[in-house]
Amino acid sequence: MNLYTETTPMREVFQISSTAIKTPRSQGKTMGSGVNIRQLLIGLTILVLGTLFYYFCRSVEQTYFLKFLAVNPHNTKFLSPIFVTLANSLPTFIHPLAFIVMTAALVAGQKRGYTVVCLAWFTIDVLFELGQGFGDVMIAIIPDWFSSVLFLENAHDYFLHGRFDYLDLLSIALGSAAAYMLLIITSNYKGEIT
Repeated sequence: MNLYTETTPMREVFQISSTAIKTPRSQGKTMGSGVNIRQLLIGLTILVLGTLFYYFCRSVEQTYFLKFLAVNPHNTKFLSPIFVTLANSLPTFIHPLAFIVMTAALVAGQKRGYTVVCLAWFTIDVLFELGQGFGDVMIAIIPDWFSSVLFLENAHDYFLHGRFDYLDLLSIALGSAAAYMLLIITSNYKGEIT
């Protein structure tokens, strides 16, 4: 028996419907729109705001990427002492918040995926913070070839000059929790998890 004839469309032979290429994540959109644009833009916005904080409130000596900029205003003298104190842990809040939201926008679409992304970035940030408390040990295990790789060349200075702070651990936890809540709220247009 020949299933396919000149007059039988291929679609009928394989009984393919348009719903076959839809996923729960896409909420009725076809595959190819697996990136949650709203979450990605929110994550990028948070990252830009964090970058501006570093630009205006931290010195070149404190921040790796500022050495690539020609000008650094470092205007903490205009900020209130309370803000400066709280702002010391702001970067450790912003980092997991921004990177969790951006990563989840690209790879996760459901509550379980959000949990995995949050736990992964939380673990990474906590390990780096703890590493600052054991700077001498960390410096001893950093391979020499790191010094010739962009971004990794700063690992030695990061652990040598960084300081461990319990408030940073708290801000990492708060940033991760805030990211999870933000992901739940922005998971789709209705704010529901599928």
